[in-house]
Amino acid sequence: MKQTIYDRCERLIDHWWLSLIIGVVAVAIGFVVLVNPAESYFTFSLWLGVAILISGVLNLIQSLTSHNYFVRRGWIIVAAIADIVIGLVLMFNLVLSAYVMPILLGAWLFYRGIVLFMQGLDMRSYNVRDAGWVIFGAVLTIAISLAVLWLPTTIGVEAVVLFVAIAFITYGVSQVSLAYRLYDVHRRARSVM
Repeated sequence: MKQTIYDRCERLIDHWWLSLIIGVVAVAIGFVVLVNPAESYFTFSLWLGVAILISGVLNLIQSLTSHNYFVRRGWIIVAAIADIVIGLVLMFNLVLSAYVMPILLGAWLFYRGIVLFMQGLDMRSYNVRDAGWVIFGAVLTIAISLAVLWLPTTIGVEAVVLFVAIAFITYGVSQVSLAYRLYDVHRRARSVM
């Protein structure tokens, strides 16, 4: 039975490194935002748009090139398309993005946290070792996104930027954790063959 699961999931498992790239990029963006919190809001929305666009493209490639049994494939495709659209809106309409960025970011982080949570649950259902860390990172991302959505203007721009930076780092670490879990399954599947 296990061999059949590995056969079905082989392409997703073989592309474990895409989750690693997404995670490393997200962590790097989080640290850049933490180091430069005084950057202008417009510059931040432009770079955030680029980051979300890249994340969407990588997630779309990952979901379309694998028969995703560990992850609800439809959720990933919808999230990736939403990332691409949100990234383009942030990049090319800076005035609009300055007004709606806290709400847009909070909603985006909330949705990405839900998708990551579903990935963790799927991995747990297949008994992937330490899938709880992916779930923990997803819950933390959801909690931070709710804080951003709850008080987008009351807590101030600096606090929103700080929450977003922390959420990016949390999301990135969770993606790296997901990549490690997929790599572990990949390694074990190869040793069974």
